Amino acid sequence: MTTDGTNVFEATTFDEWAQRMSNRFVRLQLSTTRPDDFHAVLHGRSYDEISLSRIEADAHQVDRLQDFICAGEARYFKFSLILAGAGLVVQDGREAVLGPGDMALYDTSRPYSSFFEDGTESLVLVFPQEALSLSGENASRVTARALSSEHGTGRLVEPFLRGLAGTLDLPSGSGGIMLAHNALDLVNTLIHTELGGTTWRPDARLEAVAEVQQFIERNLAASDLTPARIAAAHYMSTRRLHYLFEGVGTTVTSWIKARRLERCRRDLADPALAAATITQVAQRWGFSDSAHFSRVFRAAFGTSPSEYRRAC
Repeated sequence: MTTDGTNVFEATTFDEWAQRMSNRFVRLQLSTTRPDDFHAVLHGRSYDEISLSRIEADAHQVDRLQDFICAGEARYFKFSLILAGAGLVVQDGREAVLGPGDMALYDTSRPYSSFFEDGTESLVLVFPQEALSLSGENASRVTARALSSEHGTGRLVEPFLRGLAGTLDLPSGSGGIMLAHNALDLVNTLIHTELGGTTWRPDARLEAVAEVQQFIERNLAASDLTPARIAAAHYMSTRRLHYLFEGVGTTVTSWIKARRLERCRRDLADPALAAATITQVAQRWGFSDSAHFSRVFRAAFGTSPSEYRRAC
């Protein structure tokens, strides 16, 4: 599940670059106006299901075409930080012009295009969509928007990601896993902050859901994290709480279970927690019944907790 070192790939022709990148995670179409005078370097590393890549390349275009999208294939989000140069991301009828320090999210389950100038350097995170606590409706609100590092949460997120981009060859083992998940947590925070920002606002129902989801995230380990407690903490009825989550296509209990399972999955993959039993990991995140935990873990990830831990 983890790599021991950084994968470095250098292309001296565009054909080499296109061949390497056109089927990385999802099928893509790459093009350039200078195929015979092209250079690119990729430093890549994966931790669990999170991929981090630092890319420096000459001018080119990347297209995720509708014809390339297949039902049932893995669905990813990509999150890019421009380290140097300039780029453009187009999706969902929007264009995000990106300069140094700007960030953007895009969704591989829908068509998108990205353009990069000569010498553009970027950090790209690729992760399964379920790793980001974001509904499909909310995702379409934030894709292809320039997220600035000059104000708000972006001022905290960008330096961490920039530092990570410069040290991809250093973190390994449990330290690398923790850094990768910290990066994803920061991206999650940034996206939800943007959803609640003043430049463009979702409706009150979506804002309320985001607030409740943040409360759940902070209290996942609590044994009394029930709809009744969550509703009381937000001065609403349990009926209204269930209504809010219906609007994002899930239920309160399903959301809690999914987030707890994700935390358990992380802990099982963490070498620093190898001494903890599976029961201890499960109980740490609110699963009091070991047999029930094993069943729901297998249903979610297609393998038992013990098999998953051995594979990591």
